[in-house]
Amino acid sequence: MLSQSASARLLSIHRLISLLFCLLISWSLWTGVLAFYADFVRPWMMPGLAEAAGRPLPTAAEALRAVAARHAVGLDWTMMAPTPLRDFFIVSGRFGEGAPLTNLMVNPAADVMAPWNGVLTDSLFRRIHTDLLLPKPYGRFLMGVAGVLIVLLVGTGLFIHGKVIAEAWSWRRRSRLIDLSDAHKRFGFWLIPYLFLMGLSGGILGLKVASQPLDAVLQAGGSPQAARALLSDDGDAPAAPGRSVTDVVPDGLALCLDGFAERFPDSRIGRLQRQGDRLMVEGIPRGRLTWAGEGAGSLRAMCSLADGTIGTVRDSRDGGWGGVVESALRPLHYARFGGAGTALIYCLLGVLCLWIVDSGMKLLWLRAAKEERRPQDQLTLSRRLFNANNALYLLLPLLLLADNLLTGATHGGILFAASASVILFYLLPWLDRRRASLERVALPMLALAYAGLPLLRLGLSPAVPWFGVTAVMVVDGTALLIGAWLAAVAFRRQRQGSVLPERERADRRLSA
Repeated sequence: MLSQSASARLLSIHRLISLLFCLLISWSLWTGVLAFYADFVRPWMMPGLAEAAGRPLPTAAEALRAVAARHAVGLDWTMMAPTPLRDFFIVSGRFGEGAPLTNLMVNPAADVMAPWNGVLTDSLFRRIHTDLLLPKPYGRFLMGVAGVLIVLLVGTGLFIHGKVIAEAWSWRRRSRLIDLSDAHKRFGFWLIPYLFLMGLSGGILGLKVASQPLDAVLQAGGSPQAARALLSDDGDAPAAPGRSVTDVVPDGLALCLDGFAERFPDSRIGRLQRQGDRLMVEGIPRGRLTWAGEGAGSLRAMCSLADGTIGTVRDSRDGGWGGVVESALRPLHYARFGGAGTALIYCLLGVLCLWIVDSGMKLLWLRAAKEERRPQDQLTLSRRLFNANNALYLLLPLLLLADNLLTGATHGGILFAASASVILFYLLPWLDRRRASLERVALPMLALAYAGLPLLRLGLSPAVPWFGVTAVMVVDGTALLIGAWLAAVAFRRQRQGSVLPERERADRRLSA
């Protein structure tokens, strides 16, 4: 038998591992929500994109001409077509000899040409969500495994907690603990379809994307350098010499697009990729859950830029249900269907999932405090870490929005310094007394800061209208809602703080 101290130590280790796992799931959900939200933030902070909303989009040839007028496009580039949430093309390539890979947002009708990965969540937080900031094969593999584990947890939880299904529509409301427990179980049960979909699609996509680099690493004997050379030799071989972009755009590109449209009239263009004198055209059948980009797309045709002849065509639907499911994984996981309404629903469901994780941790602390007969407000290490995590959820989006609005970019140093300060502020025990008084001041200040974001945006970009642009209205409305919620929390805490001293004085009078 283990001693009481050893059992307590093992229990602490168990709770710490549980906390780290919950934080991993929590950050995966949070960074995923930010990735959805980035599509609304770009027009909010870029007047050109906001003004382009609703205008007729230029053609792919016009977008490529605009890029070629400013950059040496060369013979190898990729172009992603606009989506209902993105009124611009994404053109990727190495613009110049020895130049790094560059991704540009392009809409010549609105005179927009800006870096794609230098704004908000498209670099830092998207990498956290997909790769945990690790090298792509390993980080993507771990996130794929995490998705599979979430699916297993959801599936086994249904069998373990069978009563939750029968009691999904009941509510006891007897005490704070029971009320929180019921809310946690009920909302968790109702969110099972969303969690299952996100976990399954994310797990499959993560493992699928990581499989090719990992296979190359194994073939190269564990050497990442040799693996990169192997991948370059197989999939990224130098393109054959071809004509310049100025010769190809007016004739070859138009011939390929016209030929593809004539052969597949029920499809729209999703992605173009030039490889020397060949152009790969990816098409998306209209009305289907399909995705063009990063190895997917229902239709893939190779076309000669010399005469517009379409050669080999691959249709993922010819592979039966497997091909259809594969082409539908990305739009289901990334909410690339249904427009802005679908993205907002995904964001709301993601926030509810974050609340499920948060309420689950609170239930563990409340029950542990009850079993160990200690005050419920006593701060353990796990509770300090989780409080710091929740504070980051409030502070980092504010810094991101303000930083991008004022400078047009994300400064990692500011985010790192703010994150480190918040974590130390909650971990250091000798700051406990000051923390309560500082939180009383910080909450109203955060509320004012969030509520002031729309005014700051209007002052910096007066040409962007208040109404009429969905993305701008969504971000403004979200900032105002968060500000109102923080103000309500601050007011409630202030009332509770004023009631407690009155109760203490009344108790003292009664005891005297």
